[in-house]
Amino acid sequence: MGGFYSRIFGVRRGRNAVGQSEHRPSANGSVEHTNGTCVPDDTKHCFSSECAIRKLSDDLILRVFSFLDVVSLCRCAQVCKDWNILALDGSNWQTMDLFDFQTAIEGVVVVHMSQRCGGFLRVLSLRHCRSVEDDALITFARNCPNIEQLVLRKCIRITDRTVHSLSDHCSNLKHLDLHMCHAVTNRSCKYLSVGCKHLEHLDLSNCPRITADGIKILASGCKSLRTLILEYCQEVNDVALEMIALHCAGLLQLNIRHCSAVTDAGLYTVTQYCHQLQRLNIAACDQLTDATLRHLGSGCPHLRVFEAAECSQFTDNGFLSLTSGCGGLEKMDLEECVMITDITLQHLANHCLHLQTLLLSHCERITDQGITSLVSGVCSSLQVVELDNCPLISDHSLEVLRECSSLHRIDVFDCQQISRYGISRLRVSRPELKVQAYFAPSTPTQQVPPTSPPACRCCALF
Repeated sequence: MGGFYSRIFGVRRGRNAVGQSEHRPSANGSVEHTNGTCVPDDTKHCFSSECAIRKLSDDLILRVFSFLDVVSLCRCAQVCKDWNILALDGSNWQTMDLFDFQTAIEGVVVVHMSQRCGGFLRVLSLRHCRSVEDDALITFARNCPNIEQLVLRKCIRITDRTVHSLSDHCSNLKHLDLHMCHAVTNRSCKYLSVGCKHLEHLDLSNCPRITADGIKILASGCKSLRTLILEYCQEVNDVALEMIALHCAGLLQLNIRHCSAVTDAGLYTVTQYCHQLQRLNIAACDQLTDATLRHLGSGCPHLRVFEAAECSQFTDNGFLSLTSGCGGLEKMDLEECVMITDITLQHLANHCLHLQTLLLSHCERITDQGITSLVSGVCSSLQVVELDNCPLISDHSLEVLRECSSLHRIDVFDCQQISRYGISRLRVSRPELKVQAYFAPSTPTQQVPPTSPPACRCCALF
């Protein structure tokens, strides 16, 4: 399919940003277009008088084609010359996800696609298309100025040149994903701040050459940002967060996972300005303390998703402040928050009545009593619970969680006090519930070969 897909976008037929190409009949009865491509003249066979679809107007057929995916459109383009023209009409190619063709997509395909789609294209995903380079995307930016959403996730060959071209030609860009584009630097932040001021979603995760200086420039120009993902940008610090907070007060989602230079001071600034924040990931920011939880509880009342795995300094007192101020929490990832106890679960039961997902793996101080308290408050909403490596959790917790009617998954890997019998009882009473557990195989007892009685001296002599 990838080869045909490439050939399709090497053909300049149908309406695009420039217009329709000319075509003329060839000597063998096929239709030859000005680019030298021949399409069989089988229109009469396809659209015979008995064919019901022959009664449909071109506009109706285009409407039908608008619901088809990439593969289906390419197949329709092979049926006959009329369908070829309609299927390859630029209006059908406003949204394209080429992930399924990632190994076949090269620069020439992107160039031909941009020529065909032109100003019609609004959404394009090239995620994992590792062969695509700057030159193709520079041409793409010129040909598709109305692009609004562009995913270049793991396009490892692109550099700041691509972002520069997007800044020059694609002022309507609202969503840009540059995850793991390792060659992208602070220059890209500068280009975006100048030419893409309507940007709302930006993913720079795993771009190690992005530093606090780049984020400061970016925030000053892209004030419409609603989602900013800086995961594993380890040079991001409190100064960068301060600029984000000052210029992007409408931020709804912030991900600074593994930004280990961030401290309570940086998060304090965010909570003072970004009062609409709904999703926050601060996992592995190991300098943060309960002060951050207090700031969030007082400054971000709309918080819905809170991910704080490996924040080992958070305690029960901090979570009292957080839960009291953020009663709408729906998901909490507290994996390896090793200081929390059953008291935190009691706080959740008292204040977070809409909690759906709770991850408590490696929280070794959690006991059955905490799970019982939790269920008493959020029984009706709880859907997913992870309790891996919680050594104090026993079969009693499974019995309690069984009463949560909305629950559809429980993880209890390596919980020493969870038995096969307890899991079996749960599966019998709630067969629709997915229970994930692991029991190490019992070590077989080593067979010691029987020893013969020692021979007496007389036997030895004989």
